[in-house]
Order: sequence, then C-alpha cells, then structure tokens
Amino acid sequence: MPQTISLLCIDDEPLFLDAFKARLEQEKDLAVTTALTASDALDVLNRQYFDVIIADYAMPDMDGLALLKEIRARGGQSIFVMATAKRLAHIARDALNTGADYYLQKGADMANEVARLIDFIRVRVPQKNAEYELIAWARFYNSIVDSGAELICRIKADGTFTFVNEPCVHLYKKPYRQLVRENFFAFVPDSERSEIFTCIQGLTPEKPDCLLQHHIIAGDGRSVPLEWGYHGFFSQTGAIQEYQLAGRDTSALVRIGGSMADEAETTLSAAAGDTGSVPEEKQEGWNDLMATLQSLDAPVFAIDASGVIIAWSAKLAQLTGVPAVEMIGKGGQEYAVPFYGKPGPMLIDHIIRPPGTIAGRDIPAAKKVGDTFIGEKEHVAIRGRPMILQGKCSPVQNAAGQVMAAIEAITVSEARDETGGAASEDYLGGISSLTLKIASEGVGGAIAGAIGSAVGGYGIYATTRRLFVIRNPDLDVSAPQGVQFGTFIMDELFGTASDTRQKTLGELENSRIFESERKDLAKITLKKPVLLSGYLEIRKTDGTSVRMYIDHKKAYTYIENLMKMFAPDILIFE
Repeated sequence: MPQTISLLCIDDEPLFLDAFKARLEQEKDLAVTTALTASDALDVLNRQYFDVIIADYAMPDMDGLALLKEIRARGGQSIFVMATAKRLAHIARDALNTGADYYLQKGADMANEVARLIDFIRVRVPQKNAEYELIAWARFYNSIVDSGAELICRIKADGTFTFVNEPCVHLYKKPYRQLVRENFFAFVPDSERSEIFTCIQGLTPEKPDCLLQHHIIAGDGRSVPLEWGYHGFFSQTGAIQEYQLAGRDTSALVRIGGSMADEAETTLSAAAGDTGSVPEEKQEGWNDLMATLQSLDAPVFAIDASGVIIAWSAKLAQLTGVPAVEMIGKGGQEYAVPFYGKPGPMLIDHIIRPPGTIAGRDIPAAKKVGDTFIGEKEHVAIRGRPMILQGKCSPVQNAAGQVMAAIEAITVSEARDETGGAASEDYLGGISSLTLKIASEGVGGAIAGAIGSAVGGYGIYATTRRLFVIRNPDLDVSAPQGVQFGTFIMDELFGTASDTRQKTLGELENSRIFESERKDLAKITLKKPVLLSGYLEIRKTDGTSVRMYIDHKKAYTYIENLMKMFAPDILIFE
C-alpha cells in the first residue's frame, strides 16, 4: 500500500479551494489540509510538517512568492507548488528561482494540469525523502571535510572547480556556488603556473600523486604560500579526468629531529617573487559568459586583464590540437603559439596590453567598429596546414565600465590560390528556444511578439557567410506530438534549457523562415531584456526585416556573442 502524502493547499477563493481539495482526495494516497490565507498557513506549518505545499500566487495578506520566501527562510524543505491564473512568465520564473519545485497554471486545461501535478508529486516526494537520508550522511561527511583547517577541492582537467570545502570558501572569499564555476589556476601567480602544469601533466595511473609548494592569491589579494597534494583520477584509457587537491599552511610547522627553518625560508622566498593579481570584482553574469564561450561552436579564447588565458573553447582545441588544460592559466602572449609558433601579439592585444609585453605598433592591424576590433586576413600554418586566419575581438566590462577581460573569435579557412574557387562556409553557432518568438510581415505583428502572445520555438544561427532564422521542428508546440506543457516547458520558460546543438547547412536551409547573405545585410540591432522583452532585429539592404523577441538574459548573452562574431561592423545596441 503506498505511503500517504500530506498536502497543504492555500487559496483565498473558498469555492476553488473546496473543489481542488475534493479532486486531490479522490487519490487515496493524498491527504489534504486547506488554509484561506498565508497567515493561517504559517500557523499550521508551525505545528505540522507537510510533504507538499500548494499556494496561490495572488492572496490579500501575502502573495505566494512572499510566502515561499518565508517558508524557505524558516528552513522549510517541503515541495512547493506555485499556482496562478495569470499567464505571466515572470511569476513562474521568480517562483522557481526562489525555490519552488513546480508551477501550476489555472485555466481551461486544469484537469490535465492537476493530473500532471499528481504524477509529479508521486515521483518527487519519495525522491526527496530519499534525499534526506543522503543529506544526513552528507552532513556527517562534510563535518569531517569542513571542520579541519586543510583546504580540499576537486578540479576538472582544465582547472574548473567541481567541489570546494569550507576552508576554501574562506580563503577565496567567494560563495560556494560562484567558486565552483571558476578556475583554480586563475588564483595561481603567473610565474608558477607553467611549473605546476609540467608536474601534474607527468602524473600517470601508476603514479597519480605529487606534492608541490606554491602560492595562491587569496580573496583579500594576499599571496599565500601553501603545500598542495595533487591526486589524479584517470579513465580506463589512461586519460586524466579530474584532480583532487589538498592544501595546507606549513608556516607553523614544527619539524622534529632538527631545525629546517633556514631551508623553508629560502624556499618560500624563492617562490614569492611574483604575487600575481586577480580582479577585485567580477562583472555580473560572468559565469553565464564563460558558459556561453564554451558552448559556442566556434574557435574562441579569452584572457583576463593581466593577459592570462581564462577560456579556450573545445572548437579551438580541436582546430589547434592544443587542449584547454595546456592553455588556461598561461600568460606572456602564449595564446599566439598555436598560430604563429611562438608567443607574440594578436588582435586581442588591442584591448588588453599586459605591462612590459609589446609595443602598440607590433599588434596586427585592425578596423575598429564600436568596441570591436576586426583583423585583416593573414596566412598562418596551423598543425602544419596553410590556413587563412581572421580574428574579431571584443572587451568584457564590469558594471563600472572597467575592462575585465577580452574575447577573440578565430575564423579560419584553407589557403587557396587566386583560382581556388568560392570561399568555404563554416558553422559558427546558434540557439533556438520556446522563449524565442518572431514578428515580421510573414509571421505576425510586432505587438504580438512584444506582449508574448506569438508562438515560440524559433532560432537564430550563423555561418561565416549566412544568417538563418529557423522554426525548430523539435520545439513545435502545434505538432500533434510536439512539446507538452510540463517540466520541459517550465525549464524553457525560465531560460534554463535551450537547443544549442550544431546543425548542418541542410537542416538550416530546410527549417529556415529567413535567410540572408552577410553582404546583403544593412544592420543588426540588439536590445537587452530588462523589464520587457529584448529583441534582435535583422534588416537587409532591400528593406525586408525580421524581429526576434528575447525574454531571457542567458539567451541574449549567447545571441550577442554570436552576432559579434558574425557581423560586428553592422551591429547596433539599443
């Protein structure tokens, strides 16, 4: 016999509440308690725990979002369902961002919605109960890991944190959620990175450990000497998958059996020559930007304000044959080595010029359009193959307008003679989503797109020659077996799920509703979503145009970077 699931339902409309309770209690495993106000609900919650709380958004004494915040602030971990008759995406987005687990849309399809909700509850409640048991073990484990003074962290092969314990959080002075998306080697002084890479790249499944002493740049800017134990985890084929690091401060170490203070002082002094630097503040949305760079299917790299490589995309690693783990953390213009065979200036140095590196006249010539630099085509040899390279780079600024980093996108094609035929067409990237809607003469008016009544499921894609707007067949809600309203569409409403998979030219041409050659475009206009939807407007020289509405900042960030690569010289921001 299934275990009874307890529910608390809150709604200020008695008729709806009674009908809703009656429907839920048709299920023999659901036990329902009701409350007409948020205040009454909080009183009940002071006396009783419920597996699930279902609350209306619009209530007179406290709206559902405020109730959710209050319950979470008290430590309540019940599954929370937000219900509303208003079809406003921001309500659903704010609810899930605040800690809700599900969103119930009241309306004509209520019978089907309730059936889906019941299925969700029956699956999620046992999962959450099982999670509580795991949490108890996790707390015991974490009490051991976090209570000591030793710094313990896990990093991917490219240096990205996947776990940090509490002492690491205190050292770096960053929240856990932010820290696990950053790169460990960005906190290591420039002068020490290359030696560290040499040591850890020498680890093997037979000898997976090494002990190193090097500095870390703490959150307050101090250069802290620490002893680090590195342990490599390898796949069955012998490829490195992850490192576990254990660091400790040895400054108070007492050595038994003789004084080695002089030796320790000499070692630390030699290692302290370059304290390095890290930016004091990060631009809001920095993590989204880094995720975008990695997902773009184009050769892209980025450097921080000191000229250190902080991103090296998978496509660039594929092009050059140099993996990200060998590039991230390097300074001294090492980003030029895969292209020119030696360190030196590239287009990106128009934006960031580390002190003592190069003179301005040595930087490749470029045309500046807004804050973007577009380089001239040049002949290089990549992995022994003659290629034609062209770069485009843009700065990354924080809220105060300070340049924190720079990004360069590389476009390459095989070198040909004058009779070599038409230029090749390479895929740059693209995104489609249920939240992307379009409005043009052929598919509806601009007002429909602005108020959100136009159907979504569109996408924007670019090659080195053409720009496509497509209707994504996988996101067609009008199809008989199309996307259904539920968990997936909820993810789409909140911008957390989008289709960024590479598409072939055939797929783009078959799904296109708008296409333009780069040479036929007059201008591209971008407006960032703030209170209302943002948009991307594409206008051709013959006067035809299409406008795509963008509801979410993640999608906007992706599209902005894609347009900067495709046509920065005609890109306008409103």
